[in-house]
Amino acid sequence: MLSQTNLTQAEKYFKNAIELRLSMDIDLAVAKLNLAGVAMTRRRKLEATNLLNEAKKLDKQGILTDQIKMMKDQMKKM
Repeated sequence: MLSQTNLTQAEKYFKNAIELRLSMDIDLAVAKLNLAGVAMTRRRKLEATNLLNEAKKLDKQGILTDQIKMMKDQMKKM
């Protein structure tokens, strides 16, 4: 039950970070990537896919390419 509470808090904080309009695209991409991980954990595949696509668009330097690919591979197993 504690892990569920922590997941709820994490989701709230990542959504709050996105709403604050982080100044750097990479920061926003990381927040969306982590929020996609939370959505994936909660079996919300469509939301996770949308967030991953948004993170990919924001990651102009390709820093998160491996992490995004890994999450997409994990979603295929869902």
